[in-house]
Amino acid sequence: MLQNQTSFRVRYGETDQMGIVNNAVYPSWFEMGRTELFCELKLPYGEMEKKGLMLPVAELSVKYHSPAYYEDWLTITTRIVEMPTSKITLHYEICNKDGKKIASGYTIHAFLNAQTKRPTRVPDFLKDFLQQYF
Repeated sequence: MLQNQTSFRVRYGETDQMGIVNNAVYPSWFEMGRTELFCELKLPYGEMEKKGLMLPVAELSVKYHSPAYYEDWLTITTRIVEMPTSKITLHYEICNKDGKKIASGYTIHAFLNAQTKRPTRVPDFLKDFLQQYF
């Protein structure tokens, strides 16, 4: 299993007039967690795209457990719990500084050949790299 934790403060523009985080913001936080996980692995999206791989979102799920507020300090934990084949699933959990769960969810990404824009299986460079974690 792979895991990354990223902490951040809720910004004013992410909230409504009551200071509560807008539900449309959570997918972008998932993206932040996903990006940080791949950067920590030294496999940033830009490098994968240079190698001809794209990872479009095929499915997104968010479960809201408790509201987050302006200036809350949050931590998103991003996990890959199984070896990918023709798609990759990332799981997310967002908690506040007291450990209270704010939201959870997942995204499923297809592997796409950047030139043909056609689905492909996990490329060897990524499969070989991820194998050490599973």
